[in-house]
Amino acid sequence: MSKFRNWLEEWFGIPAEENVDDTSALKNPSASGHVDRFHVLRVQPTPNPNAFQFVINSQIIANGSKTFTNADVAKGDPLAEALFQIYGVESIYIYESFITITKSETIGWHTVFEKIGETIEEKAQYYHTADENEIAQNKPEMVLDKFHKEDFPNCDVKEKILIIEAVLDQAIRPALANDGGGVEVLGIEGNVINVHYQGACGTCPSSTTGTLSYIETFLKDTLHRDLSVVAK
Repeated sequence: MSKFRNWLEEWFGIPAEENVDDTSALKNPSASGHVDRFHVLRVQPTPNPNAFQFVINSQIIANGSKTFTNADVAKGDPLAEALFQIYGVESIYIYESFITITKSETIGWHTVFEKIGETIEEKAQYYHTADENEIAQNKPEMVLDKFHKEDFPNCDVKEKILIIEAVLDQAIRPALANDGGGVEVLGIEGNVINVHYQGACGTCPSSTTGTLSYIETFLKDTLHRDLSVVAK
């Protein structure tokens, strides 16, 4: 009986037959700074009932994030390809040391939970780069140390996006990551910032209401009062 079956009992009341010694999950990092093999240390729910966060025993991506929204996008990636072969898996979000899986509303977690966990442990690999379309990450403190709020309207689009990314990295993304999700800046048109939710945030009921309102209010207060945020 796997540890995933035990977690099924914990979260969904599915009976487990035996306890599992999970000390094997605590591996020492290799000289490259990441572990030789990835294990799921724990799983935790998110505000989105159709998304679960699988927490890994070490950082799994060098920086940024990776998002796979369907099997076509996943082509060429062993982990994502294998996960999309599990009926009901709808999206995969990888960030720091966790993988968030979002499933279809039409199936129960008890039908896919164990298979997803085992597939992650079998196929997980270290990602040296984030999504190609992500802007190269600058340390937020370095960007914001040079920033003055009154200068924001006069910045060009590239500079504005860099500042917005830094603010999100420092104040917004850590909280979203705790819930198994993230937010990607698609661009800015005039005073309208277009964003896309990632992971558990993608289909969470509150993402287009309370969360979006909070992000918009924070950016208004921090950067410019005329800014608005639209989720796409």
